[in-house]
Amino acid sequence: MDIRNSGKYIFLGGTRSGKSCLAEQWIATRHSETRYVATAPKAWIKTDPDFARRVADHQRRRGANWQTVELGSSEDIYGLIENAEIPTVVDSVGGWLAHDIDFVPDLERLKAVILKCGVPLSFVAEEAGLSVHPETQVARRYVDLLGQTNQLIADCVDRVFFVAAGRVTELFSPAFLGDK
Repeated sequence: MDIRNSGKYIFLGGTRSGKSCLAEQWIATRHSETRYVATAPKAWIKTDPDFARRVADHQRRRGANWQTVELGSSEDIYGLIENAEIPTVVDSVGGWLAHDIDFVPDLERLKAVILKCGVPLSFVAEEAGLSVHPETQVARRYVDLLGQTNQLIADCVDRVFFVAAGRVTELFSPAFLGDK
């Protein structure tokens, strides 16, 4: 297995699995300067008191030494990754995709900016495919897009982790015919 060792990771898991905390710890224990890209739409915080409380809990846990950048629009992610100057956590891929119901990410552009990024970079991503098959077309489109995006990110990073119940397992891609 070819380990690029660029410090790029993805932490996959379900809701409340502990993936954000582990991604934050992974970066913060290795670097004194850190940046957190918050991808959830700001409207969620304004209209959902429970979500606002969760965001506040995340902020308290990270502390003051983190630079926090809130995503303004879905398109902003490319520039934030491409121009990153300090180790960065992007939390979360699902929040990014949910910013705009009509948004379809440019996966080739995403791949290019991840590969070009010269600083440690960790993604937090929901593994939505582990749940009930979505009943609506919009929900199915979201789950499909999230799965495709997670696969692309996993192909671009050095290490892929799956988090459940606060425990982490590293996932490996075994060498087989057709490996890059």
